[in-house]
Amino acid sequence: MFSFEGSLLMGTAHGVLRLIVWPDVESLIKELEQIDGIQSVSKGRFFLSPGLAPTFQVYMASMFENQYKLLARSENKVQEVIVEATLGKEDMKSAILNCTNRVE
Repeated sequence: MFSFEGSLLMGTAHGVLRLIVWPDVESLIKELEQIDGIQSVSKGRFFLSPGLAPTFQVYMASMFENQYKLLARSENKVQEVIVEATLGKEDMKSAILNCTNRVE
C-alpha cells in the first residue's frame, strides 16, 4: 500500500484498488454513527462527476427498507454512503442536515 495524490493504492489480485482519503466524508460517517436509530454506516462506490459542486453537499439518493443511499459531493468527487437505520425518511433528512452542518 502506498500514497498517491491524497489517496491510498493497494495491490489486489485483480489490479490496484484506489482507496480515497476524503476527510469530509470520514467526518460525516463519524457524525452519522453517533445518531440514535442508525445501526451502521459504510462507504459505497466512489466516482468522479462531470458536474462540479462548489461546496460539500450530501443528498439522499434512494431508500430501500431500512437502508439509505447518500451521495456526498464536493467539486467533481462523489462518494456513496450507505446507512442502515430505523429512522423514517424525515428523521433521516434531519439527521443528514445536522451532520452535514457539523462537518462544514
